[in-house]
Amino acid sequence: MQFARDLDPQMADKFVGMYVNERTLDYGADGKEAIRRLLDMGHRAGIIPMEPRVEFAE
Repeated sequence: MQFARDLDPQMADKFVGMYVNERTLDYGADGKEAIRRLLDMGHRAGIIPMEPRVEFAE
């Protein structure tokens, strides 16, 4: 609830149930590859003007 931004406990619980999972802390190699691919697709489609350079903090 410290970071709930004025959500009541029921809404905070619903949010956590919908968006928080094991990938919240570590989305793994496949998650990193998915981000790279998504950004590359955006660049190739002209949505992202500059070629994305992705770096992940470990």
